[in-house]
Amino acid sequence: MCREPAVEAIRTSRTPHPMKKQFYLAAVIIAVFAAVVWFMDPLFLFILGVAPLLWIGLPATLLGVILLLVAVRTGRSRRPSLIILSIVCGFACFVGLAIPTNHYIQTQAVAAAKAYPERIAPLLEQYRRVHGAYPASLDQLPPRPRVPRLLRSNYGYHSDGQHYTFSFPQPGGMIDVWDYSSETHTWHLSS
Repeated sequence: MCREPAVEAIRTSRTPHPMKKQFYLAAVIIAVFAAVVWFMDPLFLFILGVAPLLWIGLPATLLGVILLLVAVRTGRSRRPSLIILSIVCGFACFVGLAIPTNHYIQTQAVAAAKAYPERIAPLLEQYRRVHGAYPASLDQLPPRPRVPRLLRSNYGYHSDGQHYTFSFPQPGGMIDVWDYSSETHTWHLSS
């Protein structure tokens, strides 16, 4: 009898607490949400979010409602239908929050990329006065403002020595590219 509480204490210390599981599940959902919102292209987010809701979510919701009605009428367990409806509702909420949040983040990224040439132009001009040409790479400049995320790709900064350009793909655009020229000091969207 003396050993039973000790054995029970050991047994319960090995099994994870239900709140711990929920915490880990919430942490994983938040991490996936952050990754989707930050890194996913808006067009793909829309396609991979809305299409499953229409093609899978609507039929699953219809099935869940039918199962719920049958369960209520016959007195069977409502759990399967509630699980189906909860999953569809959870995914709909995830997509419903991810799309506008992603749009906001991408809009801010475009604004930061478009503002960058004005911030770095004095450094580029100073380099040109000293060396006679614009640098081939931004790495040749002294400490500079942090390069925005959209300009870090293989588009970014290009120079022929006499002129320089910045370019980046439009988030959510299939072939649209924003271009900035040092000659015109303006951005334009090309397809």
